[in-house]
Amino acid sequence: MDRRSFLKLGMASSAALSAVGMTASLSGCSEALPENGQWKVLTTQDRTMLSAIAPVMLKGSLPTAENEKQTALNNMLVVIDSVVDSLGPHNAKQMSDLFMLLNFGVTRGLTTGVWSKWENASDSEIENFLTKWRNSSLGLFNLGYNGINQLITASWYGQKESWQQIGYPGPPHASLLITK
Repeated sequence: MDRRSFLKLGMASSAALSAVGMTASLSGCSEALPENGQWKVLTTQDRTMLSAIAPVMLKGSLPTAENEKQTALNNMLVVIDSVVDSLGPHNAKQMSDLFMLLNFGVTRGLTTGVWSKWENASDSEIENFLTKWRNSSLGLFNLGYNGINQLITASWYGQKESWQQIGYPGPPHASLLITK
């Protein structure tokens, strides 16, 4: 992809996500963050969506016991919230727009094929959506998939709690590291 195509894709992506965001906010579908709450960026809908997608993306990496799995997902959501908040205003807005697209019923159904609410979506529906976006010929879907994938996997595998599930013992000689 040359520079001109990349810039065109970026402008088209921003325009599409802005249009969806405006539509959702005008229709009353956007959700304000709670004042003085724990969450900096993620809304309740965002957390529900990410909690539905993460187990499909991280298949086999999460704890199997339901209470441990939920605790792991909650910890991961805290990390995701912090990461998105630290991306800077422009990138955080783009992630917020992507989340809004995925949470707004009509755009979620049209773009992902998942017509039910995230908490009611089956693993196979979510897996089909992820595969569709990953393998799409549309750059916007590829960018969306990569953004979600990198956000979830980095937030999960960056935590010590996930290392045992994948058999990673941790850094070999922590005392020899330059930074701790």
